[in-house]
Amino acid sequence: MAETDVEECGVGIRGVALAVDSVVWFAFLFVAVYAVGFVTGDVQVTGASADAELSGLAAQVAFLLWLVLSIEYHVLLEYRYGQTIGKYLVAIRVVAADGGDLSLRAATVRNALRLVDVLPVFYLVGIVSVVASDRKQRLGDRVADTVVVRP
Repeated sequence: MAETDVEECGVGIRGVALAVDSVVWFAFLFVAVYAVGFVTGDVQVTGASADAELSGLAAQVAFLLWLVLSIEYHVLLEYRYGQTIGKYLVAIRVVAADGGDLSLRAATVRNALRLVDVLPVFYLVGIVSVVASDRKQRLGDRVADTVVVRP
């Protein structure tokens, strides 16, 4: 893919993709909480509803499970397809900075650093780094040598 064939994507369109992916994250949160709740016996089923109230170690395990599921969602889909569901719906994709396919290492690095990009409040580091970058790269993109483009 030649660099002239693509447009590097800024904060706006990436934010829309992230909003869609947040729905997937919420589903993973539900899965993590209820999976841990069932294992620990912290799920109360009454009639047609189920409620999981986790605290302490069980809540921490559910949080870590959710975090792993959410990061792996991005890693695996971006590595395999170059895009998550959110990126697919807004027609953007992640590529290596030279325009090639994303390696598993690059997908892992850029998404592990998502944890830093989200700091100190909702994606402030990521937003500032995209705005300050000539190639519209968040910190994870810079370290992984990737860009988000609209083909």
